[in-house]
Amino acid sequence: MLTKAAVFSDHMVLQRRRAIPVWGGAEPGETVTVSLSAAAVSRTADADGSWRVLLPAQEAGGPYTLTIRGGREAIVLHDVLVGEVWLAGGQSNMEMALRDCKNGKREVAASDCPQVRFYNVPKRAVLDAEQARMEAESCWQPCSPATSGDMSAVAYFFARRVAESQGVPVGVIDCYWGGASISCWMSREQLEKSRAGQTYIEDYAALVGGKTDEEYQREMDAYNAEWEAWDARVQARRAQDPHVTWETLNQECGVCPWPQPAGNQSPFRPAGLYACMVRRVAPYALRGFLYYQGEEDEARHADYGAMLHALIDQWRGDWGDCELPFLLAQLPMYCSREEYAAHQDSKHWAALRDWQWKISRTVQNTGIAILADCGEFDNIHPLDKKTVGLRLALQALAKVYGEPVVADGPRLRAVQREGSRLSLRFADTAGQLTVKGDTLEGFELAGADGAYHPARAEAGTDSVTVWSDEVPAPETVRYAWTNYGPAGLYNAAGLPAVPFRTDRQPIS
Repeated sequence: MLTKAAVFSDHMVLQRRRAIPVWGGAEPGETVTVSLSAAAVSRTADADGSWRVLLPAQEAGGPYTLTIRGGREAIVLHDVLVGEVWLAGGQSNMEMALRDCKNGKREVAASDCPQVRFYNVPKRAVLDAEQARMEAESCWQPCSPATSGDMSAVAYFFARRVAESQGVPVGVIDCYWGGASISCWMSREQLEKSRAGQTYIEDYAALVGGKTDEEYQREMDAYNAEWEAWDARVQARRAQDPHVTWETLNQECGVCPWPQPAGNQSPFRPAGLYACMVRRVAPYALRGFLYYQGEEDEARHADYGAMLHALIDQWRGDWGDCELPFLLAQLPMYCSREEYAAHQDSKHWAALRDWQWKISRTVQNTGIAILADCGEFDNIHPLDKKTVGLRLALQALAKVYGEPVVADGPRLRAVQREGSRLSLRFADTAGQLTVKGDTLEGFELAGADGAYHPARAEAGTDSVTVWSDEVPAPETVRYAWTNYGPAGLYNAAGLPAVPFRTDRQPIS
């Protein structure tokens, strides 16, 4: 029987200017021919029935028909476009659908843009008959008010901006799962290469213990009933007031039940979603990756740099291109009501943001959208996804497509002591530092004792002067180094400054 991978369907977008892999199954030894436009490539199915061809690179265009022939069978895919393709991965903030974001109904109503298309990788954590059914029903969708509500909001805003700029179709493969740690998105073999990855494996195995799959399913049935009851309360309250805040929802409806029970079939087991989602679409030809993840790993922030580096290596290796662009969404500000009331600030989110920034500066062909000015109090899922998508698009336009746009916010480049004050010099000011708000907040100073105190700050053209009466001899400075707090320093293009700390480097 002639088959194709599920990711190939009507309305798909294929990557321009790159060889296009197409794969599937057939009778062993059967000749399979794939044709697109004027190109046709044949291949004999292997002994296990698998086949894969590599179509020559195409320029942007379409609509085309892609035909797969084998023996007496043929699969014909219609309305195929060639343009730019990105994979959008991560957890719930990448997963948030367009309909659920800020002004979601209005955005969906205005989403008639068939040049932007998306494919939602089926969300199934085990490779079973249900997963096969879901794949068989999956397909690419052109964006319209009838379809786009299901698309990642971040990816939608990103894709529209790139399509407008490049003048070509843009397709997005949505591949995410809310609450998934970074360990879910790599193979077990990749995890076992590092101490950090091995720890994820061992810790999760300890949570599962000797639990059988049947016991796990019983626990999940009870959990799902609890979650559905909570969700019903939330939806009922939202029906009364569509603008109700998460602060109010948490107070009146209770906090979302979390975490889920651990089990060997759980989507949150290390390497699980890699096998059941990522591998199902690799190596579909891409321009690059978008990645918005890290909330689930804040308690393991010390290991996040090594894990993120391993994930980038894994995905680039799976796609056979060690230089595929990888664009990160840096975590925004967040703290829970309980943490705020108790004056608790672990700084874990700040430390994880720092690893994201460091990776963007040390791994080739990476970029990062700084979101220090984003976030909502007591809501780990901020609704403004347009800002995220557009800032990721700026990273792509500047660093992938070579457009002359400002993509980066101010970053610290030098610190000079001037008596009891520090003068901080910044790069990427776009000509002028700017401040949002009446005063410039978010800076802290520490002396030799290492105790930080809030600092006063004044911005100039490309520098900020900071001082504190409580720190007459400052040794270190940090900015926006908090789980949740102010971050009002911008450049002239309206992009926020990168959070930083200097306690690991001497002040000149």
